[in-house]
Amino acid sequence: MPKSRRASLWASLQQGDVVTLSRRGVQCHKGFVEDRTEDGQTIWVTDDIGHRRLFHVQDDYDLLVAGDVFAN
Repeated sequence: MPKSRRASLWASLQQGDVVTLSRRGVQCHKGFVEDRTEDGQTIWVTDDIGHRRLFHVQDDYDLLVAGDVFAN
C-alpha cells in the first residue's frame, strides 16, 4: 500500500528540520524536529524556549517545513 503524501512528508523529516504545525489555517506550534520514530509516524518538536511536544501523523496537523522558525 503506498504512503499518503502526509505520511511521506513526515517520514522524510530529519533532526534539526524547522517545522510549523497548524490546524485549519491556525498555527499551533513551531520549532525544530528533535527526533522522529523510524517509521516517521511520530515526531518530537522543540520550540525556541525548550518546550518539547510529541506529534503523530494522524493528529490532523498540517506540517510545513520552513526556513528560520524563529524569524518574525
